[in-house]
Amino acid sequence: MIKINEPISIIISAFNEEKNIAKVLKVLEKVDWIDEIIVVDDASSDKTGEVAKKYSVKYLCHDKNQGKGGAMATGIKAAKHDVLLFLDADLVGLTEDHLLSILAPICFTREADLSLGVFGLDEMKTTNIMNKAFPSISGQRAIRKKYLPPIDQIATQRYGVDYFITNNVPKNRRTITTLHNLTQVMKEEKYKNVMEGVKKRIKMYQEILKTMKELNDES
Repeated sequence: MIKINEPISIIISAFNEEKNIAKVLKVLEKVDWIDEIIVVDDASSDKTGEVAKKYSVKYLCHDKNQGKGGAMATGIKAAKHDVLLFLDADLVGLTEDHLLSILAPICFTREADLSLGVFGLDEMKTTNIMNKAFPSISGQRAIRKKYLPPIDQIATQRYGVDYFITNNVPKNRRTITTLHNLTQVMKEEKYKNVMEGVKKRIKMYQEILKTMKELNDES
């Protein structure tokens, strides 16, 4: 098995993921070359924190919800290492090979400053299709700290943060890796009322589009 020879900080932003985050942390805890796992709980109202604390992680919790950008910024500030690997808290099917695939362009070949991992179409879910079609918004990514935008700007982006970070790296310094047999729990699956999940998805895309528009207006 290939090993990573430089220290890695993994950052997971989580909001009300008590039913899902253990699937991710169980995998990460068994990977011996991971140096630091940071879970940022964005003021969850469920037992996300109780679940996360059962694992060997650095657990940080917001008193007030700050959105994904705020959670990622908190994780970045706390990270000890230069190479950062961001993962969603609701992944299904995560393996060590997926982690290595995302990190390889940064740590091995050094062909990229930002490595984006996108879901394959092994499972025809809306989230897989959108992730594959728009890799710039993928939550699975690796980057060195020096290629990030200013942290105070990251903190304000909410769901637009992934696109915001991607936009900061030149296209010729980005790579895209397909992560087969990996998906995530859809928002519609997280709520008893499906329409609540639909509303959350619409809000997410609205925030992403807002960030895209702002950046396009600046350029």
